[in-house]
Amino acid sequence: METTSEYILDAVERLVCVKGTKRLTIDAVAAEAGMSKGGVLYNFGSKRELLLGVVRRVVSEIRQTTYAYSEKFREQGAACPMLAACFEIYKEYREKTAPKALFALVLQEPGLVAEFQEMSGEFAQAIRDEMSDPVLGQMCELILDGLYYRQAMDIEPKSAGEVDELIDHVLEVASQNSKHARS
Repeated sequence: METTSEYILDAVERLVCVKGTKRLTIDAVAAEAGMSKGGVLYNFGSKRELLLGVVRRVVSEIRQTTYAYSEKFREQGAACPMLAACFEIYKEYREKTAPKALFALVLQEPGLVAEFQEMSGEFAQAIRDEMSDPVLGQMCELILDGLYYRQAMDIEPKSAGEVDELIDHVLEVASQNSKHARS
């Protein structure tokens, strides 16, 4: 069962996707959630707390799912399970509007970006740790960053199939150069 706070955050996500953060108000969130303004303020004291709540929830979901995929790929014998997991998350999120809305959100509220920076740094280190060549690890990190940012800014002229081919090639090259490559 969803908690009141989660229900409110769902309403915030829907509103941010449709209206952006500039027109997001406590009143609009209350109306979208079907509750009073006081009910929203009881759970979240300000618009910033609402936005931070959404960011933290999304980061938590991405982190949990990425580590679950990484473990699954590790069990399947993948040479670069964290890299494969990060690409899998990208594929899942590329069709959703939430990443674009969240990117816009952190651009308008720069203080919220710290949550993403911490997670991104954590994943990047895990990817670099998988590589025998640190430069290749950084290249993989930058490729992932580029894919995410192009998606968030809606500047992906390549088809999903073309991007999937790129991902497959990067994983193949990375696997050949991972610390766990099979000889």
